[in-house]
Amino acid sequence: MKGNINVVTSYSFQKSTVLIRELVAKAKQLNIGALGICDHDNMYGALEFYHECVRSGIKPLIGLNASVLIESQTYPLLLYAKNYQGYLELVRITSIINTSGNNAIEIEQLAKKARNLHVVGGDYNGLIAYSLKRMMPQRANANLLLFKEYFKENFYLGISVSLIEMENQINAQIIDLANSHGVKVVGYNKVRYLEREDAFACDLLEASLSGASLSVHDEPNNPCNYLKSLDEVSALFDAKINGNVDEFIDGCNLSLDSMEAHLPRFPLAPNQTAQKYLNVLCHVGLKKRFASQVTPRYLQRLDYELKIIHEMGFDDYFLIVYDYVQYAKKNKILVGPGRGSAAGSLVSYCLGITNIDPIRYDLLFERFLNVDRISMPDIDIDFQDTRRDEVVNYVISKYGVDHVAGIVTFTTYGPRVAIKDLGKVMGLSLPYLEMLSKQVPTGPKNKKTIMEVYNTSNHFASLVDSSPAMAKILRSCALVERIPKNASTHAAGIVLSSSNLLEVAPVGINNGLRVVQYSKDYIEEAGFLKMDFLGLRNLSVIKSIVDQVEINRGLRININDIGFDDKRTFNLLSRGNTLGIFQLESSGMTDLIKRMQISSLEDIIAAIALYRPGPMENIPDYIARKKGEVPVDYIIDDLKGILQSTYGIMIYQEQIMLAVQKIASFSLSKADKLRKAMSKKQASLMMELKDEYIQGAKANGYSQDQANRSFDVILKFANYGFNKAHSVSYAYVAYYLAYLKANFPLEFYSAILTNDSSNTKTLIKAINECRKLNIKILPPSINYSYNYFSVENGNIRFSLVAIRNVGQAFYAKLEQVRSDRPFESIDDFIYRMDNKINAQTMMALIDSGCFKEFNHPPHEIKDNLFAHVARYENIKKFNLDKFALGDLEVAYQDDWGGKKQAAINLELEKQALGVYLSSHPLTNLKQTHHVDIDVIDLSSHINQKVRVLVNLTRVKVIQDKNGNNMAFIEGQDETASLAGVLFFESYQRFAKMLVRGSNVIIEGRVDYSRELQIIVNSLIRV
Repeated sequence: MKGNINVVTSYSFQKSTVLIRELVAKAKQLNIGALGICDHDNMYGALEFYHECVRSGIKPLIGLNASVLIESQTYPLLLYAKNYQGYLELVRITSIINTSGNNAIEIEQLAKKARNLHVVGGDYNGLIAYSLKRMMPQRANANLLLFKEYFKENFYLGISVSLIEMENQINAQIIDLANSHGVKVVGYNKVRYLEREDAFACDLLEASLSGASLSVHDEPNNPCNYLKSLDEVSALFDAKINGNVDEFIDGCNLSLDSMEAHLPRFPLAPNQTAQKYLNVLCHVGLKKRFASQVTPRYLQRLDYELKIIHEMGFDDYFLIVYDYVQYAKKNKILVGPGRGSAAGSLVSYCLGITNIDPIRYDLLFERFLNVDRISMPDIDIDFQDTRRDEVVNYVISKYGVDHVAGIVTFTTYGPRVAIKDLGKVMGLSLPYLEMLSKQVPTGPKNKKTIMEVYNTSNHFASLVDSSPAMAKILRSCALVERIPKNASTHAAGIVLSSSNLLEVAPVGINNGLRVVQYSKDYIEEAGFLKMDFLGLRNLSVIKSIVDQVEINRGLRININDIGFDDKRTFNLLSRGNTLGIFQLESSGMTDLIKRMQISSLEDIIAAIALYRPGPMENIPDYIARKKGEVPVDYIIDDLKGILQSTYGIMIYQEQIMLAVQKIASFSLSKADKLRKAMSKKQASLMMELKDEYIQGAKANGYSQDQANRSFDVILKFANYGFNKAHSVSYAYVAYYLAYLKANFPLEFYSAILTNDSSNTKTLIKAINECRKLNIKILPPSINYSYNYFSVENGNIRFSLVAIRNVGQAFYAKLEQVRSDRPFESIDDFIYRMDNKINAQTMMALIDSGCFKEFNHPPHEIKDNLFAHVARYENIKKFNLDKFALGDLEVAYQDDWGGKKQAAINLELEKQALGVYLSSHPLTNLKQTHHVDIDVIDLSSHINQKVRVLVNLTRVKVIQDKNGNNMAFIEGQDETASLAGVLFFESYQRFAKMLVRGSNVIIEGRVDYSRELQIIVNSLIRV
């Protein structure tokens, strides 16, 4: 036997734990010559499997476990592609199954599309076995004849290895039936996991899927579905069946090495070509950009780019992108200035795809497209996220629903979900599973697997070992944490195809959108064009600010036309006032901005490129050179023109390419090839190009020492050089926001508060900044608040939908009623809103202070709410005019309730709004306990001992590397939030004080090794 033809991968969600890369590695280790996958109704892993097999010298058979509709019932059939046409048939069948209402394909339809497929029936779950299990041999015989009629010589009967006696009996009957009709039988071992020990993990997944429960006493249902050696499998069948399997494998000869391209065409007028139309658009666009000031340099660059684009066959691509960007702009959808290497294209600038002049910033077209690196162009476009879908819908309407689709992506279980899902199957309590799962760090900076935590944390290990059920499934959890849990849609990627996608790619449906079942890593090699439509929240914020400025001030701002020399903007940034500024608002970046004393757009561009792992080590040197504290070294004087803007430090990939061109006369395409080889550490290619570089440098008059030194410096920076085109694009957006914040603070803060209303940290910081600018945040009002934070008489009014439990649906009803006239009282509100409000929303409105304008405090409104509602019912019952009921005014007996009630009202306000708005309980406490440092000012006290008063909002206890408990805490005062850490000794002393919601004075040292935090030495509860 040459191979195993029935492997189900983890892409058949919750039916297998097999990861493709590990499958192929194990198969190679076992000297298996061929493998066939047949996932359930999907081809998610087809291309990944094919390429992994080819790389390992294993013959790939791509199959499908297809749901087939036979006489109104669904049964599985295994389908395998014999050749490329068979692969396309599989693709079409998969699309039909996943886009039809039945989630299956009818047998008659399948027969028409299976001319190049091996079809395998039988098996224990198939139609023939179904009849045999019910002791209906005549029905089984008729079904076999039906399959023979439909699929002719392509039809096989299949039997699988099993430890279950009933299955073996059915296998024997299938063999007899096949022999009586001259149908060949193939035998296989169903592979659902790689190792025998992983059988129970598969049972746990299937139980989780069906909602079943297992216990610590349960054993695996079928422990033979692991990847066996060929000797093990062939020993289970007779020579005839093994020979049939080899014949079956020999009959599958699929090559996907040169898949057909399906690049879309831009619709043109008769007698028009894409090349000519693109050429005209670009030259017209160039004149619009520069009027009569077009220089030969720009004309030469434009003609050069157009030539390369045409030679690479991408004229239509640029026209397609141009078209949907123009659609967005015409419909007042804000488009970003650029993103990634596409900003290095003058063609993109002339077409209005980007708003960045590449020549002005020394951006290189070859970093985007070049003849030495043949690949699809990749122009990612940012749209304001609130209207991105409109652009996608435009593309669908223009090119047709059958030619546009999203791209699949996968959610992996991860350790926490694995523990909770499998633990639930074993009947473990949710609090225990929550506690256990939280012990596994999942953050990007401290990510660990379940077994890493188990082997290093005594506390975690003891929690696991204390439960026999958890100990039993630990290995299963460690396996499941790495596999995909479900499929979803890529947030940005869209596929455009010249062909009907249902015919050339496996397609499914996710949330109403058709989705290609190839992940983004395989779209290009499958012959499809991927375009990224990104929804950028910051563009929505900018659009909101600009619109509000026009409404409030009558001033229309074209954000793309503002200059980059505004002093207010650079003063604001140099002060570190970066809240709400794209890319610049993290504490580390804010500190860098202040140290750099930003004075130009180039400084912002450099800061974005520098503030990353690797380049960070150059920050002190960069600042010292910028301030003139140390001399600038250009490595070689001839590089001054390239490195002058960054004080002799290579920060950008474009600088590396220009330096290679300058010193060794490399073309920019070849220079990018060297840069890429350096960054990816492709040793053989790098050394080959190094020799050419040295020779080129010496031919240009440089010494051997200069050539070697410059190459070594370039090699060092190539490891982490940043794409300047991308940095410039980000810097534009950052500058736009900083400009608007510096010049239109009211509109800026109202937009930031609206967009981040659910983020408590941002709310606190923004409100505090507003107070420093003497901008009041007015409380929410039932009459004057909108569904956004609005500018009102030089202040900002709190949004209604930012109140917890008050949503857009309620606001729409409120606005409709309120549009007639304002509400005059609580009675008026209840009467006119009728049944348009529920109790939960009403309580939230009261607690938030929305009715304070009626001069009644929240607790009194609640106390008298029943009376209000009773009056409403009387009015409704007797059809009375409510204005005739003035003498029934409810009597309020109390004042505002005294200090205790005021404190309760304040806490309820915080619960409703997420922040203390009218006042803050810590303000007086600070004075009482002589605390004079606000949290927001901690960055001015780095490495100093401080004393701050906060309310604890989060406490997370973990184990250090020695297995001892320590804690990370978060707290906030009226100005900002802080992070703190208590190491083992401090934690032991103050663990009992770490109660969420308590007020504590923290004494400790302000640390800034990674992020701003306090190393806590002591706590005092107040």
